[in-house]
Amino acid sequence: MESLSFPGRLRDRDHAEAPLDATLTFEAEALVATTASGHVQRIPWLGMRLRRSDAGAIECSSGGITASSVDPDFLRALEAAGGNDLANQVASLEGESVANPWVGRLGCTLALGLLVLALLKMPACFTRTTEGIAEEIPYSVDEAIGEFASDNMPVKGGVVSEDVLREAVQTMIDRISPHRSLEEAEFQFRIVENELVNAFALPGGHVVVFTGLLEAAETPEEVAGVIAHELAHVTRRHGIRQVVKAAGLTAVISVTLGDLSGLESLVVEVLQNGYGRDAETEADEEGVRMLVEARIDPRGMARFFERLAEEQEIDMPEWLSTHPDSLRRATRVHELAAAACDVEWEPLDIDWDAVQAALEEL
Repeated sequence: MESLSFPGRLRDRDHAEAPLDATLTFEAEALVATTASGHVQRIPWLGMRLRRSDAGAIECSSGGITASSVDPDFLRALEAAGGNDLANQVASLEGESVANPWVGRLGCTLALGLLVLALLKMPACFTRTTEGIAEEIPYSVDEAIGEFASDNMPVKGGVVSEDVLREAVQTMIDRISPHRSLEEAEFQFRIVENELVNAFALPGGHVVVFTGLLEAAETPEEVAGVIAHELAHVTRRHGIRQVVKAAGLTAVISVTLGDLSGLESLVVEVLQNGYGRDAETEADEEGVRMLVEARIDPRGMARFFERLAEEQEIDMPEWLSTHPDSLRRATRVHELAAAACDVEWEPLDIDWDAVQAALEEL
């Protein structure tokens, strides 16, 4: 492959708030971003998501890593290097129509396979059909949808970079995530200054925690319970299932081929509508399972639900209000915690007084 390099920027989980200058080069299977300090990230062509930023940069993203360049020749070089893996997306960015909808990284074989799968499931209800299709979609699609939605969901409030707060949330995720059921799922989070007593998760592992949740919680275990619930939404792939149900088979094939063009508004609308009560119940149970395996007392989760039930005046936007009755959820969590009676709980190593003090200084 011809040796080309372009000036650009790199954003990953370690540099989410302050992207680094980087040199972008190409390998047979990936785009490579190298910073002046020698930090290297590779973004595979397979599963890569392309978009044009408001500033005109071409952004290449996958798995929580984004490399971008404003060089006018960068997109054409990407097309040459990525080949069929990026053909549809490059054409979309250039404003061209894609004549053959089956051209893409998985080609005719995947399209035919999805069609056969759908036909086999037709005797069942449509919901079961779409859920079966969702299970066949690569997780890289969840990541692409999550990255787009993360940039476009209408979340009010600035991002909080206070170390004490970020370290507290990171400690919770580090304790819980090793017990996830979906190995390829990785998580990144941001804390948003907003009085909402809540958090939410998007496909691909994007988690938003509102400062209102941290302020309302009396112990770190209460927040850990909410976060475990949100991570369960990611690992159970509730987001992609909702998109599949709303989009229909034709759109699903486009998404699977890595082409989100024309679906952007639908994706945001679907995720704003929440995951539905059955998914919320499943997330509660999966969240408790992860908490138990992490030796974090899930009764903190129950206490949080009980407090929500007592404080009905909490203002919550409609797209965050699909959760089942809080008291019923608390009862169920207590039942699941009682079943784990032989577990010795290990408190989270977090100074909660320091967290509350940091919140007061915001």
